[in-house]
Amino acid sequence: MKIVLLDIVEQNVGCTASMGPCERGKSCPSKCKVTFGQMANGYCDRNTGGLGECVCVYPCPPSSP
Repeated sequence: MKIVLLDIVEQNVGCTASMGPCERGKSCPSKCKVTFGQMANGYCDRNTGGLGECVCVYPCPPSSP
């Protein structure tokens, strides 16, 4: 008989924030790093039409007790 134990761990996928429209010649990832720190990353979501929306992904701050 084999017993399998599964440990369920909550995975933190990060927080997201919209930084407004993407701007020509400006880097969305750089804008995110300046705002949220070096662990942040960003991309231009072009599904919104036009130039697109700058979206940042960054580590969520710890929740308050």
